[in-house]
Amino acid sequence: MQKTSLIAPAIATSVLLSLVTTSTGEIAQAQKAQRPVPLLNAKCVNSGLGTAREQNLDVSIGRAVYTSQFYLGPGSRSASLTCNIKPENQPQPVFQTLNLGFGMRDNSTKNTSVDVKVYLDGQQAESRSVIPGQSATLALDVSNVSNVAVEAVCSSSGEYCDRVYFFTAGLLRPTPPQPVKK
Repeated sequence: MQKTSLIAPAIATSVLLSLVTTSTGEIAQAQKAQRPVPLLNAKCVNSGLGTAREQNLDVSIGRAVYTSQFYLGPGSRSASLTCNIKPENQPQPVFQTLNLGFGMRDNSTKNTSVDVKVYLDGQQAESRSVIPGQSATLALDVSNVSNVAVEAVCSSSGEYCDRVYFFTAGLLRPTPPQPVKK
């Protein structure tokens, strides 16, 4: 009788710990899946004529403060950054979405626009023009993509264009399927 009364609380404790551990593990996995991975964590190379540089810098865009992760300085031509986001030995999609937020500083010296183009595996997927003091955001499906290129092209062939600052450049992992609750 004494053994039975000690076994029941032990079983109840084990079941409760199992439920808490499973629930905590699922929550941690879901949070990890939604935490963006910086684009610059991928293997990236400067692939344009202008300047591409990682630089954490607070900038004012549209009268708001953003912390830039990197910038593309097209100068009078273009600047671009190409990143491999999926290793060749990885059969499953590594990332689902690429989120980009960018703009030109309020105090840019020239009033020329810059065209920001995004290429997925070499094919242009999106294009946005920005002028000083203006920002833009993009969300792109990269679930079947291996390489991403971001290019800043000066819209005026004879003038100098200021830098485009990227304050968001994050990759989101695929959302794991939710377990069916019974």
